This record gives sequence, C-alpha cells and structure tokens, in this order.
Amino acid sequence: MFKTILVPIDSSDTSLVAVDYAIDLSRSFDSEIVGISIIDIKKLTGPFMRDLGTSIGGMVPYGDFQQNVRQFLEDTAKAALDELEGKCNSAGISFTRTTKEGVISKEIVESAKRCNMISMGMAGEHAFWRDAFLGSNLESVVRQTHKPVLVTPEKYKKITKILVAYDTSSFSAKALTAGADIAEQMKTPLTVITVSDDKKAGEDILSQADETLKDCKITYDKALKDGETVGAILKHCKEGSYDLLAMGAYGHSKIRELIIGNTTVQIMRKVNCAVLLCR
Repeated sequence: MFKTILVPIDSSDTSLVAVDYAIDLSRSFDSEIVGISIIDIKKLTGPFMRDLGTSIGGMVPYGDFQQNVRQFLEDTAKAALDELEGKCNSAGISFTRTTKEGVISKEIVESAKRCNMISMGMAGEHAFWRDAFLGSNLESVVRQTHKPVLVTPEKYKKITKILVAYDTSSFSAKALTAGADIAEQMKTPLTVITVSDDKKAGEDILSQADETLKDCKITYDKALKDGETVGAILKHCKEGSYDLLAMGAYGHSKIRELIIGNTTVQIMRKVNCAVLLCR
C-alpha cells in the first residue's frame, strides 16, 4: 500500500525522527523514500527580508545579501538531504532526493501526488517553540492533501501496537484500512476504539469495523468508551502504550473536530505516539 513515502526534511531533529519512522515502514512495505527539502520563498522575498535588506543597505548591497541568504538556505537543504540519504543507505532503503523553492506546504502537497504517504515531524524547525507554532505547515498540508500523513513525535519509538479511532465516516474507514495494512505488514496487534455515550450505537459502529477487518490477517480487539471524545481516546492511547494512533482527519460529530482546528494543537501536545491522519 505504501510503496513511496515522502519525507520533507529540514535542519530540525524532529524531521530526522520522521525519517526514522519512514525507514521503519519502508522495511515492511519495501518502499522507496522520497526526500524533499524546500527553500522557503518567504525567507527570500517576505517583508522581513525586505525590511532587513533596507536596514543594512548602507553596509551590504541588498542583492549580495539576498544571494548570501539563498546560498545559506541551499547549503542547509543539501546538508539535510545528505543526512537523510545517509540514513537510507545505511538501512538499505531505496531513496531519491529533490530540492524545491516555494511555499513549503504547497510544495509538499504537490510532491505528495506521486507518493502514497507523507511522513512529517510535528513542528519542524520551530520545535523549540512547540506551543506557539505547532501545526502551521502540518495543518495546511493535512487540509490540502488526500494522502495519509504520518505525524511523528519528538522521539522515535518502534511501532509495536496500533490504535485506530473509528466512527464509520469515510475518512476513519481509510484510517482503519491503513492501520490494518500497517499492522499486517509489521505484524503488530491493532485495537479499534470508538467513543459513544450510546452503548448500542457504539457496538454497531464496532461491528462495522469487524466487516472491514474480517479478511485481514491481523490480531485485533475493540474498545468502546464514553465521555468526551478527545480525552477518552488520549487516555486509552496512553494507558495502552500504543505506538501509532490512526484516525480520519475529519469525521462525524465530535471526531470531525478532533484534528482540524484548535484541537489539532491540543492533541499533538498531549499524544505520546505517532499519529496517522487520513482523509
């Protein structure tokens, strides 16, 4: 299913964690990793650059200054891709690389059209300012792409248990299929969770998950929880020590708001594992 994995890479440690997860998946799916480093056009032509160029204009010609910044960004992009390539070569993973210039989220989405998955660090170069910046490029990518996005945490942890949040929506169904595929290839157990204060309705939802999973060669169980959706899922994820949470980027009712919007920041601050978003 995931034959080509796109990994946007920058100078941050969190993007290297995304590489580690991509390599882990590539070993199971015999995938190719496509590394992309993007020179952010806003850093070259944005208001800050223009104002800075004006302020130092008397000391350094603006054209020379801008070229120096471009060279620095190109060197940084090359160094990041070199490190990614080295990791892939050491792991024996097929790898291709490219550098692009433009708006980061748009370039990622465009490049993802030729791939089956995107693996991204949760905060990129702004990881130190996680509370303030989490989700800028990430949320933009998730809104625009129809490819699964693997959002990786600050530290790598091998995937040994998978939790899927399911509510019968088409996007959560994609998450269930993707989670099952990963569980089968990586030979890991899977749990399907739904949150409903109506026990009968919740059981009906889980029975639909049974239909999807009946032909899969995996070991799985189900969990029905009540209460507030985000809290219930996060609590079960933490208590069960899951390494991957798969879910639809949109869903029905409460789960629809779980990823896109302000709760994006909340769940990524609190979740203790990688998250696979599907839409």
